[in-house]
Amino acid sequence: MAFRRLLGRPGVPATTTGPDGPAGGEPSLPVDTSLVTDAPQPGTDGFDVVVTVAESAFRAGAHLGAVRAARIAGARTVLVSAYDVHAGPQSTYPPVLAGDDHDVARATVAATWGGAVAAARPLLRSSVVVVQDAGIALPDGALARLVAAVGPVGGPDHDRREAVVALPVVRTPDDVVASAGAVLVRGTAPVASLLRGHPSEDAEALDGARVFAGDEPCFAVRTTALAVPVVTVDTRTAVARLTRDSADAASGDCVVVPVGRVYRTSVLRERRYDTDAADALAVWRGRSDDAVDTALARLGLAPDETSADAAGAPVALREPVVRGTWLRTLDRGERLRWSVRIAAHPGPRGDDWGDTFFARDLAVALRGLGQDVVVDHRESHVRPFSEHLDDVALTLRGLDDTPVHPTATNVLWVISHPDLVTAAELARHELRFAAGPVWAARVTAGTGLAVGPLLQATDPARFHPGPADPAFPDLDTAFVGKTRRVFRPVVRDAVEAGVDLAVWGEGWESLLPDGVHRGVFVPNEQLPALYRSARVVLNDHWDDMARDGFVSNRLFDAAASGALVVTDPVPGTEALFHGAVRPYTDVADLRELVQLGESASDADRAARGARIGAEHSFARRAETLLDAVRRERGGRQERGRR
Repeated sequence: MAFRRLLGRPGVPATTTGPDGPAGGEPSLPVDTSLVTDAPQPGTDGFDVVVTVAESAFRAGAHLGAVRAARIAGARTVLVSAYDVHAGPQSTYPPVLAGDDHDVARATVAATWGGAVAAARPLLRSSVVVVQDAGIALPDGALARLVAAVGPVGGPDHDRREAVVALPVVRTPDDVVASAGAVLVRGTAPVASLLRGHPSEDAEALDGARVFAGDEPCFAVRTTALAVPVVTVDTRTAVARLTRDSADAASGDCVVVPVGRVYRTSVLRERRYDTDAADALAVWRGRSDDAVDTALARLGLAPDETSADAAGAPVALREPVVRGTWLRTLDRGERLRWSVRIAAHPGPRGDDWGDTFFARDLAVALRGLGQDVVVDHRESHVRPFSEHLDDVALTLRGLDDTPVHPTATNVLWVISHPDLVTAAELARHELRFAAGPVWAARVTAGTGLAVGPLLQATDPARFHPGPADPAFPDLDTAFVGKTRRVFRPVVRDAVEAGVDLAVWGEGWESLLPDGVHRGVFVPNEQLPALYRSARVVLNDHWDDMARDGFVSNRLFDAAASGALVVTDPVPGTEALFHGAVRPYTDVADLRELVQLGESASDADRAARGARIGAEHSFARRAETLLDAVRRERGGRQERGRR
């Protein structure tokens, strides 16, 4: 019998409750070692959701978020099934009870994740079931996309077969890929996680691609095909067998469906010894993975020479042991792979950072020049599993001194906080640029290290002239930005000048007169409309940026939208923006400039904005960077031949 190490009769209430007793005085139930094999009875439509949850997490309510999301998404039945892979032969638990919005598969706690799924299987009544562990968080809309993906699919990559199992791409909290499906490196060996440690952008290219199996406990599957799970304490092996067995049962495929930010919030790889996992893997002896080459080709990658240790008995299945570099790049000609590194945090915490928007726009521009680009946040500047694939490491220098890449062409673009940059940091990079021409010239002269001027930029596809937006009616003088924990000078001066001011940003609530603070955040996609609608836009700089000619990105966006901008003095701004940006010196000067407003006609204002957008687009900056990188790499190759 599977799970041989556990003893006792499953499902029988214990005669004693232990020293403390269960909550409410109810008798404890022994760990459930049974494997339910009764089949589901699915209908022809709808979907059910099975939320598996570790027993300790269940007591803390970790399953409730997944239950609520399933109900909102329209699940017909939501079943919760608890398990404990750390259970011992004498383990007992309080009963697992249903809630107002969900049922439970059994009152007992299963000894394995597979046992928890098996317990829920006979209760399924819809045509599709989503199995989601409570340790995996799905974004809004993900359930619907996974359910929709389980059905007929087209295209050459699927060989006219059908998707039976749909797997999301799961990320780690630092926003790199935990798994985009499972790879069978060698029959009888534990599966490997596809694209583990890669930037999330890599996984986006796999939308709809076939993979061998899943290895994260979250997937959608046709209920008629849902196989009987294997019983092992190694959850990854149990997931791989269940997803592959289910696809095989319907002569179909497992496919990857990137559905956004899917995060694993708890540890999956258990440090356990289990002979049942070795037995479960033995069925793939002699089998090969015919999907991985096609999937990786979408990224311009291919498996390198690899090997994997077979599972022994007993074996610690912590993760597969894959030897070799695992992935290599195919011949891409002149197309390079760029890692754009920023100081913003990964995930939602970094969504409103200016660095994040800057990096996204630059990535789009580089891709428009035929380049491959990924964006690495501060937690993924070092990616041991995938960084060897990068050709260029471009650091957008803000707050962090980022480690250089060991093999790529390292490029530093200082866009803010220049006082934090040292000569030693500059020397670590092959190419150096700065958004402040004054600083670039001074540092070049002082260190002997060439730093080229490269101003910040805008995206004229979004920031361009146009009519005022009804969402911002009668908008006179606007400022968008955080307080930076101080009363920023331009806002303080505008309040003192008595202008008709509207402010958006964090931290202003207690600092401004009533009615001035209009909101905490303006979505980036609404900024062009705000800039076009304002009679005047205000701007300021950090002291070191203003001193050294680091022109704020806000100036480029607002001026390209056709706005008139009043800002603190920065060398060269008046000529740079053809009169769209006007510096002020004191409160009286600011009041006068705001009252004077725009003297250009609407047509001239629009032409000026279009000109600024064309001259200072991210596409122009990307061309400069690409040309410099190609020259540097060509010179390196020439030096290597000497």
